[in-house]
Amino acid sequence: MSGNHAKQAVAAAQIASELHLAQKVAKQLAISSKNARAIVLRAGSQAAGLAVIANFYDELASETISLAKSINIMALDISTHSVTEWRNSVVLNKLNTAFKLAESAIYKNDITFTMSKITNTQKSLNYDFGKLINDLGNKLDEIQQHMRAIDVIAVTSKLEAVRTGEFQGHLVEMADSIQVMANKIKEHISRSISLLGTPR
Repeated sequence: MSGNHAKQAVAAAQIASELHLAQKVAKQLAISSKNARAIVLRAGSQAAGLAVIANFYDELASETISLAKSINIMALDISTHSVTEWRNSVVLNKLNTAFKLAESAIYKNDITFTMSKITNTQKSLNYDFGKLINDLGNKLDEIQQHMRAIDVIAVTSKLEAVRTGEFQGHLVEMADSIQVMANKIKEHISRSISLLGTPR
């Protein structure tokens, strides 16, 4: 395994772990968003403006859970690619040694043919690996954007809660809790992006 791919495979495993924690928080976030929606329904017409906001919370939390799951699958693909790349590198090194030792052998060109095939496979693996790392970065960015949106929505819902009379306290408390959860998820994503080593 090349040093670079080995580091990225380890980073992928660490990212999967961070995302597992983020996924747990996102599930709590989804429950909180359902609670917020229930309070909004109880508040009736006083909280009409908050109904859409509560739906946004729920939608963003569900998408975050789904993204975290797909990132875990991607992390597994990265590890698998790294192992395959390492195996091919080992075979190439051994064939290279055999080629040098077989200087006067009749079938020496058979070795070069096999080496060429494996080299092409390596190029293809490197391309796929780069694409996987890029896709992983994009999905992490997407979750980060969801959390920023939730943060903005929480601030807006606190402002809207002023009009809900007796429900204001519950709704503000709920929005504060949602912001805390969104911040926790953002921390896990920031650590993941940092592990990926891609400035975003």
